[in-house]
Amino acid sequence: MKHVFAHMAGIVPALMLAAGLAGAAEMTDSEKQLYEAAKKEGSVTWYVSQTTTEFADGMCNLFEKRYSGVECNVVRASGQVIFQRLVQELQAGAVQGDVMSTNDDGQMLQLKEQGALAQYAPENLKDMVPVLRDMADKENYWITSGVSPLVIAYNTKLVTEAEAPKNWSDFTDPKWKGQVAIGHPSFSGSVGLWTILMNDLYGWDFFEKLEKNAPQIGRSVADGHNLVVSGERKVALAPLPLILSDSILKKSPIAVVYPTDGALLPPSATAIMKDAPHPNAARLFENFLLGPEIAEYFAKDYRYPLRAGVPLAEGMRPLDSYTTKSVETSEGIKKLPEIQEKFRDTFGI
Repeated sequence: MKHVFAHMAGIVPALMLAAGLAGAAEMTDSEKQLYEAAKKEGSVTWYVSQTTTEFADGMCNLFEKRYSGVECNVVRASGQVIFQRLVQELQAGAVQGDVMSTNDDGQMLQLKEQGALAQYAPENLKDMVPVLRDMADKENYWITSGVSPLVIAYNTKLVTEAEAPKNWSDFTDPKWKGQVAIGHPSFSGSVGLWTILMNDLYGWDFFEKLEKNAPQIGRSVADGHNLVVSGERKVALAPLPLILSDSILKKSPIAVVYPTDGALLPPSATAIMKDAPHPNAARLFENFLLGPEIAEYFAKDYRYPLRAGVPLAEGMRPLDSYTTKSVETSEGIKKLPEIQEKFRDTFGI
């Protein structure tokens, strides 16, 4: 599956957003039927690495508000931790999660090949931004549930705009020794893809030079963002939505650099497990992720909304206004194990 990103921004005027949200309270006939079946199941369990715990909790709260009587339970961890948990459940024949969301669609391909995913085409697919809809599995085993570019963050109290790195290779500059933060490819799916991209762009020499700068390595891709906000590190690999929401909404001392050698676009993917304990609630939840409430919720948090007709938040750049790169799904699956091993050997963790 080749990921193609183009012409996503400025999708439609705000009037269309108002019209879409005005109809959010009305359920379609198929949605009503699914809701009634979901109420009998009582709950849905969502395994997620796609967002922070706080943001995922907010999405579940919106789901429960719309579908009273169906509880939404969040199990949030880094991408590899969630994936390994599911693999263990599959091996034991005791699947606990109903729905899985990840920043690494290579994990979805592996689960699909194992026959672990349910085939389902949500009703709300028809209202998605076409380029995002087309990034999903063509046989409807998973949907695109987000796109969160990985960019460079810097602390504005400690680094001027002129001093900030302009591209990823700047992370290896000796002036950033002890001041860089990144995630770990063995725990974070999106960091795994970023590591593959850096190796493709610069060879493993990039990481050997980076190791000499003694970077702080966290499990989650969000860890670097938090270290920059606190001032413990000056620059970091971080998701764009976290940077923008903190800098604009919370007035935190953090700003973004769109690297000239390309922001990584790891598409988030969501799928329903074939043996989901609550299959109807799972379908209801996946369809809800593509609905107007979540689209508005994304936009308010400086994320790219999935639904056509929802304008970007003020201050958010269209995807086609800066350089982006992606890693093909099959390439990621093939390269990741070796990349993870080399990373552990180089950094000793």
